[in-house]
Amino acid sequence: MKKILLSLFLLPFLLGACNNKKGNTSSVTPSEHAIRIDISEVTLMEDDTYQLETTILKPGTIVFYSSVDENVATVSDDGLITAVHAGSTFITVRGGKDTINIYVEVKPYDSHDSLQIVLDKDSFTLAVNDTFNLPISVKLGNEIINDALISYTIGNPQVVSISNNVVTALSAGTTKCVATASYLEEEVSKGFNITVY
Repeated sequence: MKKILLSLFLLPFLLGACNNKKGNTSSVTPSEHAIRIDISEVTLMEDDTYQLETTILKPGTIVFYSSVDENVATVSDDGLITAVHAGSTFITVRGGKDTINIYVEVKPYDSHDSLQIVLDKDSFTLAVNDTFNLPISVKLGNEIINDALISYTIGNPQVVSISNNVVTALSAGTTKCVATASYLEEEVSKGFNITVY
């Protein structure tokens, strides 16, 4: 008799658990990603830069970038990584509910044989119609190379033009630029931003 009463007492709880389990299974839906980055790691030399390409999968998603260790590498608001000092760290990219970690390894700069672009800042601001000399130089080790060839790639040529290291502001806006230096058989690039108001 006790066994029958115990079974009758537990029966509603068992039926309820079965119904809840069935309901939870039907309500599970796969989550959609808001952002995508096609790389998982980057290796840079000290003072090198690398532009992360983040694909927005959900319109309106705001992307945030941060560095776990800014003594090793920093990252700008638009995903430009700058190698600071030899070591390793992670760049964290957040968008919507997604978080992506990019492993960054920075190798020490070999002062004996590495070509390097020296630029004291990674962003510049000027007014429309202003011109200024870009404070850029090229080094091989500790020696400044005056006859290195420097060319520029401008993301939005309607904002600025660059000729012989002279920047001319054409219209309001912000553009990414890349300087590429060539000397003997070596080539090196460095990115920077220019904002015109």
